Amino acid sequence: MDPSILRSTLIDDNNEQPSKKLKRTPLADEDANSDTKDDEDDAAPSIINGYTGWTVPFKNYSIPTVHIKKSNLTPEKFFQQYISERRPVVIQGLPDDLIQLQKWTNEYLIEKAGSESIMVEKRDSAKDSFGKGKEVPMKLEEFIQRVKEKDEMHYLTTQDVLSDEDGRADLMAPFMKHLKKTFPLVPELTRNLVPQNVNLWMGNNGEGTSSGLHHDYHDNLYIVLRGSKRFRLYAPDDVEHMYTRGELVKIHPNGRINYKGEETTAYGADLKADAAARASNAKDEAERMLEEAERGVKEGRSGAEDELERAEEMMEAAMEALIDAEMGDSDDEEGCDEDEDDDDDAMGLFVGNVDKLDDLDSDGDEKDEDCKPSAEEEEDSLDFTIPRLVDKTVKNPNNFSRIDPHLLDCEDKLQAEYPLTANAKPAFCEVRQGEMLYLPASWLHEVSSFGSKNGHMALNYWFHPPDALDNFDNPYSTDFWPNDFRQRFGR
Repeated sequence: MDPSILRSTLIDDNNEQPSKKLKRTPLADEDANSDTKDDEDDAAPSIINGYTGWTVPFKNYSIPTVHIKKSNLTPEKFFQQYISERRPVVIQGLPDDLIQLQKWTNEYLIEKAGSESIMVEKRDSAKDSFGKGKEVPMKLEEFIQRVKEKDEMHYLTTQDVLSDEDGRADLMAPFMKHLKKTFPLVPELTRNLVPQNVNLWMGNNGEGTSSGLHHDYHDNLYIVLRGSKRFRLYAPDDVEHMYTRGELVKIHPNGRINYKGEETTAYGADLKADAAARASNAKDEAERMLEEAERGVKEGRSGAEDELERAEEMMEAAMEALIDAEMGDSDDEEGCDEDEDDDDDAMGLFVGNVDKLDDLDSDGDEKDEDCKPSAEEEEDSLDFTIPRLVDKTVKNPNNFSRIDPHLLDCEDKLQAEYPLTANAKPAFCEVRQGEMLYLPASWLHEVSSFGSKNGHMALNYWFHPPDALDNFDNPYSTDFWPNDFRQRFGR
C-alpha cells in the first residue's frame, strides 16, 4: 500500500453512500414562543440521514409472515430478501438447529441454571411500562417462582455480562451458559452475521406489558417460546419523528443510529476501537512487506532496496496511526452526565468496573449518588485479568422515546403532545409461540407481551449490523467483527 494513502485508508468511513442532511427537529417541550426560535433553528445541528433500506409503505401496515419450510427459506434467500433489504419479517416454524428450545420448561431452567444470580426489571404498578432501568437482584429460581405465581411486576430482560481479559463483553450472561447446549452459537439461518449477545426474556402478563418505545443497535432474531408478542414498528427513517432521548447526529445507510457522543461505524464499532483495529492491521501488513523486502535485499533481488524503503515508510506511517488510535483525543468532559450510556461495542474502551449490586440499596432501588466516576477514572482502576460485569443498564437511555407507550393508541393526545408523530408510519405484527421475528438494527418498536398459563418467554440473538448488504458471504465492509469473533470463539 502506498504510504501516502495509508492514513486516509485507516480513517475511511466505510465508503458510505451519499446522505441527506436534515435539520434537527425541535422537541415538543421546547418553547415554541421563544423570541430566539428562528435563530436557534438556523444554528441547529444537522442530522445526517443516510438510511437506504426498506421503509413502511403506509400507516398501519402489517408485517408479512412466511413459513420457513413452505417458503424454502434458505440462509441465502433470507439474506437477499430481508437482511440486505433491512426488512422485518415474521417467520413461522423453528429451524432444526433451534428445535431444542422447546424443552425449556420451568423445571428445566431451574435444574440447569436456577441457582444463578440475575438482574430483573421491576415496575411500580401494572400501568407502568418496563425499560426504565430499575432492576433488582434475585436467583433465577426465585424469579421463575414469581412467574408461576402470576407476578406481573418483574420482567427478565437483558443481563449484564462478564468482560474478558481485554475488557470485551461476553456473548451471554453466566446463567445463559448453563443452557447453551440447547441452542447454536450462530443460527444457520443467519450464519454469516456475527452475534453480539444472546439473551432470555421472561415474564407474566395477561393484558399486555409494554416494553416502552425504543430501538436496538443490533439486528435481532427474536424467538417466542411461550405466550405471544405484539410489535408496533417504525423504520429508521422515522426516528426523527419519534422524540428519542438522545441527540441524533447520524443514521447510517443500513439504519445504524448514532447519537451525540456515541458515534460508531455503520457496523456498530466504536470509532476509536475501529481506528485501532485498522491501524493494527496496517502494521501487520507493513511488517509482512518489510520482512519480504529485507529478504529480497539479502538475496540481491532487483528492486528490493526500493521495496524496503517503501515498506519502512509504510511501517512508520502505520506506527504513527496506531499510536494515535491508542492514545486518542481526550474529549471526555469533566464531571458527570446522568444520561451517559457506554456502548458495549467499544471493545473495552468504555467498560465499567462497578458491580451492579454495589449500586442498589437493600430494597433493590438505586442509591442516590450525585456523581459516579468518569469513564477514564473507572478504566484507570480496572484490572482486566479479573472478569467484571459490564454495566449496560442506565436510566433514560438515548435509544428510548420520550413518548409514554400508553399514548401510542390515543391519536388525539399523541398529536397534541408529540405532533411530529403524525409524519410517522407504524407497522404491526404479532409473533406467537414457535414463531420468530427478524428485526433489523434501529427499527423503533414497542412490544406488548401476553402470557400463556406459564407466562411469556423468548430467546433472542443480537447481531452486529451488516453494512456490505450485497455480499452474503461477507456482509461486513471490514473484518473488525468477524476477526474478533474468530479470535474469541474459534469461528
